[in-house]
Amino acid sequence: MPDPDAIYLAEDARDRRDALAAASLLATSGPHRVPWDRSEATFASDWLALADRAYRWLRNRASLVAVAVSIIPGTPYPEGTTPVTTTFNLADTDEVVFSLTGLDAKGATVPLPPGFSAAWSLADPDSTGAVLTPSADNTTAALSAGVPDSNLMVSTVVTITSADGSTTTLNGAEAVVVQAGDAVTVGIVPGTPTPEAPPATA
Repeated sequence: MPDPDAIYLAEDARDRRDALAAASLLATSGPHRVPWDRSEATFASDWLALADRAYRWLRNRASLVAVAVSIIPGTPYPEGTTPVTTTFNLADTDEVVFSLTGLDAKGATVPLPPGFSAAWSLADPDSTGAVLTPSADNTTAALSAGVPDSNLMVSTVVTITSADGSTTTLNGAEAVVVQAGDAVTVGIVPGTPTPEAPPATA
């Protein structure tokens, strides 16, 4: 899957270039024309103001409205301790906090609007792989690992209420694999019993 941050930065850079190009056209013609007899500083200021307006218009277009939800795993850390910096690997002694971000129609990350509500769920067929605990405001959820399991799915349904009272529902999901951690003790494993050999005869 393409990196959402890289997609966002590429789209943002293109919008900035388009805004500067639009400002150049607006500054030389039409009702927004900037007179050439102004000082260089004044002309540059007016031209950049046009570019800024064009950029803000581009960044508010419909394609940048969140249409999906991505669940972002935080840094796992041993249960009952404070977070530590580690490589992401949900060992069976770890827990991790998931937060939410919006994804626009092109997969770029965009903020979810204030006041959204989220309903979290965990698909855990045998109920031993993990425990999911949403925060009080449901904007995040902590996942505490159980026993090793490769068949877990964290899901969320986000509801966004507009000013006119209409609602939009977005869905997101993240697959989770709980892996066994490093050995901390030794288990003695018996083999298969076999009959003793008969005693040797003289």
